[in-house]
Amino acid sequence: MSLPADRHGVPIRRGWPTFFGAPLADDPTSARADVAFLGVPFDQATNDRPGARFGPLSLREASMRFQPVDGDEGWLDAERGERILRGVSMTDMGDVDVRTLGLEENFQRITEAAAFVRSRCRVPVFVGGDHAITFPLVRAFEDRPLTVVQFDAHQDYTDEKFGQRFSHDNQMRRVSELPFLKQIIHIGLRGALEHVEPWEAALRDGVQIITSERIVREGVDAALADVRPNGDTYVTIDIDVLDPAVAAGTGFPEPGGIGYYQLKEALLLLAQRTRIIAFDICEVNPTYDLAGVTARIAARLMLDLLGAIIPSKE
Repeated sequence: MSLPADRHGVPIRRGWPTFFGAPLADDPTSARADVAFLGVPFDQATNDRPGARFGPLSLREASMRFQPVDGDEGWLDAERGERILRGVSMTDMGDVDVRTLGLEENFQRITEAAAFVRSRCRVPVFVGGDHAITFPLVRAFEDRPLTVVQFDAHQDYTDEKFGQRFSHDNQMRRVSELPFLKQIIHIGLRGALEHVEPWEAALRDGVQIITSERIVREGVDAALADVRPNGDTYVTIDIDVLDPAVAAGTGFPEPGGIGYYQLKEALLLLAQRTRIIAFDICEVNPTYDLAGVTARIAARLMLDLLGAIIPSKE
């Protein structure tokens, strides 16, 4: 029987999708790679439109479009004319075992899984899930001082909402309370804020805020001129930082925002200025992504940022 194969005669894998066609870590305890992906299918902390728990699967399926034909030759960024991620090994570590239990118990599971994945790779990439997962993910980096750069239409800096201190509306407030946290830089804020307290609290706590309008008006270079993270940096990307006209498949779309090229430029600029040790991408909601465009954009952004973090190997 003749099997489908690439031009080198290697059979093309079919079946269950993995991130960018990377090998699945059948035995995670023995897995080693430059990049390890971990899905976090969790949306128990959303207070608007659920469905982000299906984000990891939709991102896997979208990323298969970018599965490299030439194996470890990576990809050619056509706009920049550069080869990215050549010789960079990747593995899909599967998903966190999220249960229908208490919120904080699932957060503990997420933290433990993130810490384990950290130990198996150079750069872990976490795929949500609603944005509440960023708090338990960042908590897994307690061994070092950390700057967190947040790309997001919303502050997510509420202290309490409906009596809850853990949700996708206040995870950055909880991150700010971690003892090893050095600074939060928030890029992409916009919208009409219902409450003043989170805004005032963020300014009081030294959060650096760059609005979407400023990026659109001044350009990425000028708007981010003063963004200089110091030391190790964790990046969290809420896909709603993009204009919903570009990426509608999210749980809390906010009018306005930036485009794909602006976000890509900001991510590449950030990677030049600081050591990014991990990142997450959240709030892709396939329930509202009827054409699959949002998931595909998110998958491409993952490649863009990884290509900026890890140089191609000779």
